[in-house]
Amino acid sequence: MRIARSALVISLVLPALLLIPNHVVAFCEILEPPSSFPTQVNGTQVEIRLTEGFARVVIIKEFYNPSNEPKQGQIFFPLEKGHELITDLRLKIGNVVYNSSAGDRGGALDDFLTAIAQGQDAALVQYDPPRDVYWIAVTIPPKETRTTITTLEMPLAKRDGSYDYHYRLSVDARDSVAYLRVHLRVETATPLVHVHLLSHPDVPVLRIGDRAAEAYINDTGTVQGRDLDVHFGAASSALAQWVDPQGERYVRYSIDAWDPAWRNFMAPMPRSLLVAVDASGSMGLDDRWSAAEESVSRLAADLHPGETFNVVAFGGPSVRTLDSVPREWTPGRSADLDRFLASLTPHGSTSFADPLAVIDGWARMATALHQQPIFVLISDGRPSRGLEGLELERAFSEVAYDRTMPIFALATKPATHADESLLRNLSHFQGGDLFTLHGDDTAAQVGSLLGSIRVPMLVGVRSDLPRASDAVFANANPQTVVQGGEAIVLAKLSGGSADPIDVRLSWTGAGAAQALERTASGTGVPLQSLLGRQWVLLKIHGMLAALRAHEDPATLDALKALATGNRVVTPYTSLLVVIPRTDPGSTEASPAADRAFAGIGGGLFAAPASSGRGGPIGVSSPLEIEGRKAEALRQDLANPLVAENELDRRIFAGSPEDQRIDPTTAVIRFQGTYVRVLEVGNELVGVFPDDFRGLSLYPTTFGMALSALSLAALFVVRRRRPSASTAG
Repeated sequence: MRIARSALVISLVLPALLLIPNHVVAFCEILEPPSSFPTQVNGTQVEIRLTEGFARVVIIKEFYNPSNEPKQGQIFFPLEKGHELITDLRLKIGNVVYNSSAGDRGGALDDFLTAIAQGQDAALVQYDPPRDVYWIAVTIPPKETRTTITTLEMPLAKRDGSYDYHYRLSVDARDSVAYLRVHLRVETATPLVHVHLLSHPDVPVLRIGDRAAEAYINDTGTVQGRDLDVHFGAASSALAQWVDPQGERYVRYSIDAWDPAWRNFMAPMPRSLLVAVDASGSMGLDDRWSAAEESVSRLAADLHPGETFNVVAFGGPSVRTLDSVPREWTPGRSADLDRFLASLTPHGSTSFADPLAVIDGWARMATALHQQPIFVLISDGRPSRGLEGLELERAFSEVAYDRTMPIFALATKPATHADESLLRNLSHFQGGDLFTLHGDDTAAQVGSLLGSIRVPMLVGVRSDLPRASDAVFANANPQTVVQGGEAIVLAKLSGGSADPIDVRLSWTGAGAAQALERTASGTGVPLQSLLGRQWVLLKIHGMLAALRAHEDPATLDALKALATGNRVVTPYTSLLVVIPRTDPGSTEASPAADRAFAGIGGGLFAAPASSGRGGPIGVSSPLEIEGRKAEALRQDLANPLVAENELDRRIFAGSPEDQRIDPTTAVIRFQGTYVRVLEVGNELVGVFPDDFRGLSLYPTTFGMALSALSLAALFVVRRRRPSASTAG
């Protein structure tokens, strides 16, 4: 029973904590209910190692519990899809370091709860699907410290000849009470052309030979509230290898898109810009629609001969298109686009899933024309019906993955951080990025979006290691080389470091089969100790990308086996540290352990106030009752679905239209005191009380009239209510 209760606490408290208003998660942050003695971070040490295409970061945090009650620290890592993954967790108590074990996500959680129920110290790192973050839970006894040692690894993509790495150092500097120490080391297989700390130019970068450099930060003052931004580059092509203690040999070869060896075969693929613009009710507010119109026009104006364009507008149950198929853009077509946009009046509900089928069909057509489909979503980020959350993200992942189509988003004056975050999830993690329009920066933001697009330069590049028949590639094979990017060969094979290496890249160019070959003596190839980890991570990321688009049992089983075998935390696998219990007593959870779990619940599970005798009996006047009704009505009408014209239909309770709604299939989107909003089919239907028939049900008249009525009633109530000094 106690294990079940603990599971309930974790499942309910973690999402609840993350829903605290205005809370912005950071790279690594403690999150717990407010208390008199919050958990503190005594200090942080960070070890960052960067090399061609890869980053490894070890974060050591010393947590202290200053209270007299056991605590369970919650540490959150909002890792980006396709980037960082947690690849190790250790727990240090005193001078002893305890290693973690890897396992299936569900089994690791069960083992963690069992350990807690038996009074053991434990630490668990796991993925939380509802909030899309990774979190570590660690028990901290009163007046004691616990040190977590967390390793993160991520691939780095080369862009325009350089690699960039960003670390949110400002959070560590803010939270660390006693000390902060950061050590950065950049080491490349070929001569290091440049390395810059763009965020901290005053921090010295120490060169070590021609292929390595280091930098140190030893206090929070040096950070100056800024995150760490590292920019480095090496030669245009690089060959490296590593043989691990188990005898596995890893080989990596990379070559820039603009390397002289194949520069003449590179040609940018024509773009096909496929724009979905939100024309729902909320886009008609705060001058959002004019910003959206300008954005669409500027996107179209950037097209070149041979490139195509089309627009789909969605709002309410309807989906309208500029053309039936993507068409080549000419300056003369701008008048057609202007007329199309002018014909749209923002109204009705928002469903981001509605335009996906149209975009998917257009992407197929673009691919058949040997063009690169690029999806641009323009919205304020407020879906009011249809798919939501992870289901919506999966739908976008599927179309992006299946059509090899990046997704970009223009957030048009989003009202909340959550609205902007949703658009980021739908774009940034699908090969594109998010750009936010604030109203007077449309030209700059659209320009930044267009400048960030990288189209394929060479398609169908196949990699091979002719001497290694047993090579297992982590890279896509064949692969596509994009503007400013590189081709990568990363394979695991048999053999020793002295064996020769042959690398072959082949493709079709200039109407004939082409090949690029590189042969090297094994003894002359630089050694890079992170190649084994880089191979594992690249392989896992490829599987995760496939699973985000399509659930496949075989791929899932292969991912779990590879991740658990290499101690990598994914949405399907976890790491667990359990400290052996020194007291051989009862396996029942101790009161202290129960208090630790009760503590993280805060006031969420507090019992309601007693309704027994002794309290004053409340008596309300008829005028006060009417005032409360008016306030409830005002709150109903202030709901965004009603106030922002997101309703597709407005009906009255008990009317024939209301009676025809099937309650078993309708989805309740809002339930107020007087007003309900239902998703019925592909519409949002507002159901109002029957006695509202005398008023227009549109925000411009009805909402204003009822809001005025509400405020007037409340004003009268407050004027007539007896004061405390005169009440007898």
